[in-house]
Amino acid sequence: MAEIQVVHPGQIVRLDPNRSGFAHGFGVFETIKLSAGRLCFWGAHWQRLSESAQAFDLALPFEADALLAALRSLVEETDLREGTVKISLLKDGADSRLFVYARPTTPRPESVRLRLDLDSPINERSPLAGHKTHNYMENMLLLEAARSAGYSDALRVNTAGVLAEATVGNLFFIESGQLHTPALATGILPGVIRGEVLALARALSLQVEEGAYPPERLQRAEAVFMTNSSVGILPVDVVEGAELKIVLQSASHSMVRALTEALTAAEAKQAILLLDD
Repeated sequence: MAEIQVVHPGQIVRLDPNRSGFAHGFGVFETIKLSAGRLCFWGAHWQRLSESAQAFDLALPFEADALLAALRSLVEETDLREGTVKISLLKDGADSRLFVYARPTTPRPESVRLRLDLDSPINERSPLAGHKTHNYMENMLLLEAARSAGYSDALRVNTAGVLAEATVGNLFFIESGQLHTPALATGILPGVIRGEVLALARALSLQVEEGAYPPERLQRAEAVFMTNSSVGILPVDVVEGAELKIVLQSASHSMVRALTEALTAAEAKQAILLLDD
């Protein structure tokens, strides 16, 4: 029978190595920001988890309120107010196991440098494309290689050679006052913060385009930024690789500042209180 298991810091969890959750990384997960005891953008995370579970026929016989209760139990028992809570849904035979746990907040880097990687394209036709799965070794290998070379992350293309995403974030760039981001058809993850930024940009009456862009298109960019649930909007200072080098002052761009302020306000408005002050 499917179950929700709250995993406290230092607690050991046992997994059957013969089950697909362990043996094949058969599972999906969500990473959710916890700020001042409040869970950020819960509705979008729950929707994405539910849709991926259905796509992979992973048992998820719980209502959102049951999972919220487990998350509340975790933060109350650990007195956690700032950090990142994670939800992992792993295949366990015909059933599944759902784990709720936490990790410390990811520090915001002072400078963000992306290395353009043309050698390890994302397969936009993969059945895993567009899902946040536990098959994450490829991402981690590329991320570690980029960081070992002095970069913050690797910026990837897909098999068609167009810009896709970084290993741990979605990509945006601003050109001629218009906001651009790779379309979902490029094989990227439908990031929760990506979706929020697009909605906020349209609410601010900004021009927005989701498309397929060759890497050299970034040479015309006024600003570049990444998004993910842990850090929100992360301005990029440098993009280089494959004869491309772009130096930017993205953090000071008026559109980046406006979107950052709007995202902060939206986060506060939509957050669900888990732990009282």
